[in-house]
Amino acid sequence: MGSERVVWVYAVQRGDDVARTPAGVGGEATRGVTAAGLTAVVGTVPVDRFGAEALQRNLNDFDWLAATADAHNAVIEAVADGRAVVPVRLAVLCGDDEGVRRLLSDRRDDLDRALSLVEGRIELGVKAFQAHRGDPDRMPRATSGAEYLKLRRESLHRDRTERDAADLAAAELFRELCPYAVAARRRPVTDRALTGRDTPMLLNAAYLVDHARIGEFRGAVNRLADHPLLIVEQTGPWLPYSFVAGAGDL
Repeated sequence: MGSERVVWVYAVQRGDDVARTPAGVGGEATRGVTAAGLTAVVGTVPVDRFGAEALQRNLNDFDWLAATADAHNAVIEAVADGRAVVPVRLAVLCGDDEGVRRLLSDRRDDLDRALSLVEGRIELGVKAFQAHRGDPDRMPRATSGAEYLKLRRESLHRDRTERDAADLAAAELFRELCPYAVAARRRPVTDRALTGRDTPMLLNAAYLVDHARIGEFRGAVNRLADHPLLIVEQTGPWLPYSFVAGAGDL
């Protein structure tokens, strides 16, 4: 970029009353830039640390990326305290404040719809894992090779049947919670190696819930969690990334 500093965008809100936030990704103070009835919360950062070339170098540095993402999200969480916001993805840069204003004007309709969707609402998560069904490796002792193969086939069939039944139960859990939310998403499940569990994740769902119905939603989860085939976990509340992420891909 031609200048020595660029503008890093954190979030978009309505109104120009910007909340106090922690320091931004470059240790900078944040501020608001307003256009088209919207305000972007931004910070001015040095090109040599956060410009396109620097980002290209640093995105492969896990420690840098983790620290930058933490600082970025901390600003968004402060902005979102008590108000609707559209979180902006990491590393959206403009050359100057005028570039931010153009961005707000060009994307006004999408951003306004996203803000209307999340106003007065929060994201809650529900995960479901297959419940333990005894020791899958324990079979009766076989007295011959043919008997071993028969028992092994029966064991594999039983495992598939139990997994299919658990998958159906997880899908039903997702559907039964939908009436308590204004929107719902099934997100990709997490690999067993990353969950720390020895049974597979079958559901990783996000629900957009009115603040007034949070207790009702959680009560429904608690009631439905008493299931012989599933282990159910609640997560959140979260910022509504699952429902406005597209609007934040500026």
